[in-house]
Amino acid sequence: MSGGRKTRITITVDPDVVEYAEHLVASGKATSVAAVFNDAIAAKRIADQRALALLRERAAHANTERVARMMAHVKQQLSTKGFPVTSGE
Repeated sequence: MSGGRKTRITITVDPDVVEYAEHLVASGKATSVAAVFNDAIAAKRIADQRALALLRERAAHANTERVARMMAHVKQQLSTKGFPVTSGE
């Protein structure tokens, strides 16, 4: 994905995951087991970035009064259950 120099890492994965990665290589759907894992992590990163962008978009359109009421309710519940509540929460 980056096209730059690669970094070697050592990971431990479940046997069925390795089997599937090797299947992808054997069937020509991937160039190597490392490529399978690299592509999977790259896809996860993209999905996480999209989810964060969506969250930020929704937050930008949030009803701040409603959020304040909900947070006050959550703080009250936390306090009732004995959990510490800070001003930043």
